[in-house]
Amino acid sequence: MTQSFELNTLINAPAPVVWDSLVCTEKMKVWIGEPEMEIGIETDWKLGSPMVVSGFHHSHFRNIGVVLEFKPMERLSYTHLSSLSRLPDEPANFTTVTFSLAPQGEATSLALLVAGFPTVSIFKHLQFYWVGTLGILKQFTERCYCRDA
Repeated sequence: MTQSFELNTLINAPAPVVWDSLVCTEKMKVWIGEPEMEIGIETDWKLGSPMVVSGFHHSHFRNIGVVLEFKPMERLSYTHLSSLSRLPDEPANFTTVTFSLAPQGEATSLALLVAGFPTVSIFKHLQFYWVGTLGILKQFTERCYCRDA
């Protein structure tokens, strides 16, 4: 089974704006899921601190993880385990999500690396989710930048 996938996009906004979209929990709620999902995000972004995303998507869910890396405007990494998987809270069942930012003039290159999948179905689900969601994040961030500029 494939153990990772990487996606890249160029966002027409500077790194501080992209970073804000990635770590401001109120902004995350907008791009991470649909409004009817009633997304809640709990984290303080400190290394080793919990990262919890909860909401409703066909049923209630609670995704848990831990902040692994927090380098402003450069890199954000955390682990992820969804309650919908029904897998136990054990290290082997967590997936790692890592965002890396690189300025490209007035734009920002955003790389997403997702690695470590306990099952093939989780790999397929997360790949499907992130292909669409990275595009939504790009559009959201560019709209925010245009409004603020």
